[in-house]
Amino acid sequence: MQGLGKQTQSATSRLHEQLQTSRVGQRWERMLRLHAHEVEAVLAVHADVRQDVETALYLLADGGQIDADTARAVERVLDDLQRHASVPLQRDLTRLRDEVELGRGRSLQDLLVD
Repeated sequence: MQGLGKQTQSATSRLHEQLQTSRVGQRWERMLRLHAHEVEAVLAVHADVRQDVETALYLLADGGQIDADTARAVERVLDDLQRHASVPLQRDLTRLRDEVELGRGRSLQDLLVD
């Protein structure tokens, strides 16, 4: 994603590698690609959203358990995007929010297997 620092791009690459291992992860990536232009526009304009995305990426990319801090960081990003999103993106964010909620207390890999 444009506008993100080198460390964040590294976290993004690690997360991409994890997502590529499952159909769920690949679906999430397709959704992001579908809305990439809109998400990048939000990130370009809103520094607070960009910071929230960076935090969530770091926490998710470490591959650990989706604990309360990670879930809160992801929810913050989803809330940020929801405020600025078109109706199609809002619909996809709602689906993603439901899936992430199911992952609380599990690892990202566990969530991706379902």
